[in-house]
Amino acid sequence: MSTTINEQVHPGQQAVIESEARFRILACGRRWGKTKTCARIARDAALEHGQDYLVWWVSPTYLQSDIGFRELVKETPDELVLDINRSRRRLTYVTGVRVEFKTAEKPDHLRGEGVDLLIIDEAAQIDQYAWENALSPTLADNHDSRMVAISTPRGRNFFYHMYARGQDPDEDQYASWNRPSTDKPWIDHEFIDEQKRTIPDRVFQQEYEAQFVDDTGGVFTGVRERNVQDYDWREYRGQGPWTLGVDFARTQDWTVITALDNRGKLAHFDRIRDTGWPQIQAAVERAHDRYEGEVRVDATRDNKIVSDLERAGIPVRPVKFTPQQKTELIENLAAKLENGEIILPDIPQLINELEIFEYETTRAGNVRYQAPEGFHDDCVDSLALASMGGGGLNVGVAFG
Repeated sequence: MSTTINEQVHPGQQAVIESEARFRILACGRRWGKTKTCARIARDAALEHGQDYLVWWVSPTYLQSDIGFRELVKETPDELVLDINRSRRRLTYVTGVRVEFKTAEKPDHLRGEGVDLLIIDEAAQIDQYAWENALSPTLADNHDSRMVAISTPRGRNFFYHMYARGQDPDEDQYASWNRPSTDKPWIDHEFIDEQKRTIPDRVFQQEYEAQFVDDTGGVFTGVRERNVQDYDWREYRGQGPWTLGVDFARTQDWTVITALDNRGKLAHFDRIRDTGWPQIQAAVERAHDRYEGEVRVDATRDNKIVSDLERAGIPVRPVKFTPQQKTELIENLAAKLENGEIILPDIPQLINELEIFEYETTRAGNVRYQAPEGFHDDCVDSLALASMGGGGLNVGVAFG
């Protein structure tokens, strides 16, 4: 069905609306236009599809759900509407598409039905149980199903992890955007300035600058602001002594090779997957030829490539990733990052892994460092090995 609708959207909204990613994640400040963006997406889906196409718009509370319902009604010309059921907050289009508004207050009531488009409003306020046990399964039956999750940031919850996936170039089904309130061209800047003067900095950063300011559980905080510089690492040679770290993997994880120069500035980065051990060994040997030195190896598990490297003349130093050793490696890396001793380019995979890496305290009171479930830590392990120790020519290898 085609129709011409006069509408006003700013460039940030347009980018989200036009994205073809299966999962679109939008972390924005207040008044940016998140709800209107979702209303346009829902309306466009209703015009493009036909009978039996189902859209769910899920909000944390009834009041927030009602706001979304009223926004969609406002964005939809009367001639496109077949029926509006205000008591049940359901809109049926002339195409046969249904848009149903629900809340996550009782997540078990959301079980059992598959949807074609899932819109999650203020997703960071929705309980993780609701996402894992009720909302996520609605997308399982149909590989053409789509999801849009919008929210102002609220710490490192499932919304943050979905946003992080959208920042990873390897997650091609995800796309994510992070926009402050002032990204909206016609925002009231005097109001924003007044808010900045009158509310706490962390609140302003979260609510209007859309920053994930709650670092609870985060290990490497402030990396992007403190450690990332704008330079082309491919052209940067640096000066020795160099230190290298390599994290070995072949299929599910990645082999990652990083090199730091004598200033702690990253001079080399290589990330390899879906290749054989001979090719991985050759990559390590090439790195060693350029940055000659000791090769540190994650020897937590036996791997033939270690002895193969030794036979090839590479000086291998095994490092067992016991809980204590892992703790020392990660805490050493965190200290060097916090002290500004490591300088990194903006490599999305590397920075993303650092930003989402987290810790948890076990029942016994011990601290465990790890990537969130479903994410990689190959870059972190590689960089941690490269940064261990001071001075000398070192190459570190870890197994993913």
